[in-house]
Amino acid sequence: GNPMKRTYTLPEANQVLRLVRAIAAELVERRSARRHLARQREQLEAADTPEGLRSELAELDAQIWAHDEALHQCRQELEQLGMTVLRTNPLTVHIPGTSRTGAVVFCWEEGEASVCFGHPVGEEEHQRRPLRVAKGA
Repeated sequence: GNPMKRTYTLPEANQVLRLVRAIAAELVERRSARRHLARQREQLEAADTPEGLRSELAELDAQIWAHDEALHQCRQELEQLGMTVLRTNPLTVHIPGTSRTGAVVFCWEEGEASVCFGHPVGEEEHQRRPLRVAKGA
């Protein structure tokens, strides 16, 4: 299916963030599990123990592959929400947004409790800026 072409207001972005953070939690968990397995695999290969090594490596490869599949799935879930995964470490997600002044790109990074940064459209590669939220809003 095609990702939903949609934009979020800031309140909507913060609402959908509950889902984004759930997906992010899995992604971050699997990212570190995968790193741990890859390190194990390197050590195992370096150790050069011929006995049972092949099956152990195959087992590690299978686990790493499963994490890769799940990580890919996490990214797809975010993209189906119309978002862009800028990078996975730290996980940084761009959310197409709309504000009183027009289009904006909200920028959320893992660990942040709410959406409080953004980019002007076309400047997504530049430093993200704190969002100016209307006082008393």
